[in-house]
Amino acid sequence: MKAEIPFWSVVVPLYNKQDYVGATLRSVLNQSTGQSLEVVVVDDGSTDAGPSNVLALADDRVRLVRQSNAGVAAARNRGIFEAQGRWVVFLDADDLLHPQALDAYEKLSLAFPNANIVGGKDVRVDDSTLGGYRQASLPEPLPMCEIENLPAYFVRQGMPFSSSSVAIKRQFLLEHGLRFQEGESMGEDLDLWLRASELSSIACTSAGLVLYRVGLPQSLMGSYRDLIFLPVWQRLRHRAEAGLMRSDLRASSLRLAAEMEVTLSRRLAKAARRREAWRHLWSAREAAGGHRWWVTLLALVSGSTRLVRRLR
Repeated sequence: MKAEIPFWSVVVPLYNKQDYVGATLRSVLNQSTGQSLEVVVVDDGSTDAGPSNVLALADDRVRLVRQSNAGVAAARNRGIFEAQGRWVVFLDADDLLHPQALDAYEKLSLAFPNANIVGGKDVRVDDSTLGGYRQASLPEPLPMCEIENLPAYFVRQGMPFSSSSVAIKRQFLLEHGLRFQEGESMGEDLDLWLRASELSSIACTSAGLVLYRVGLPQSLMGSYRDLIFLPVWQRLRHRAEAGLMRSDLRASSLRLAAEMEVTLSRRLAKAARRREAWRHLWSAREAAGGHRWWVTLLALVSGSTRLVRRLR
């Protein structure tokens, strides 16, 4: 008998998360969804007991794939390749899905059938308090919206979802060759969401669909301190300037890239790297119509230590 094709494929990249991956997988397996699911755990060369903890679950819906260490982007890409489901859900190995998350994704997809991407908010909880945290039921009716210009939304309100609170149609990923940028450790996920949003609208909810652990000592986000203009923003600017996206996205994409460069200029100023701060602020001229650009300019022109310290 031919095996049933799952509706959901939950891709979990795993690297040295032995203390968390069991709870992460149980949060998937205990979903209230009426649709079939599979979990593809891609072990990216772990050196701890994480893979053994995955196998110990002994659940036919969980599949462990092993590869040599190549980074989280490569692990997610391997997961896309291995997935069989209609929708690919991404979930980091130390985060927890809300019990109704997959139901919420399905409601979003039914409400906005042209959206190839669905997502929701994450709820950030310190790891030290997570044991006592209780997730409330999702609101009824579920608040929903459709986003057709992600860069503009990002500038106004920030990202509407995270890498652990998003699902994408697998066929959409394959048809457009959408993959995570391998060899990059920051912004490689944003790069995919932005490129995908240039080809499809996004259906989102403001409800929290995932618990995102913070305060982990090995967290990549917690350890990132490089003062560089990330490749994701360089590529976004290039696509906009080269006309490689819809015309209605160009201005907002340039504005988003510029806002990120203003942020970099502020961080450089606080690190006493004024020459570089000036260079990046000038490069961010598309943001000159905004308050943040002019406040940064004032701080750099005045040389006021007090003003520089207040920059965020």
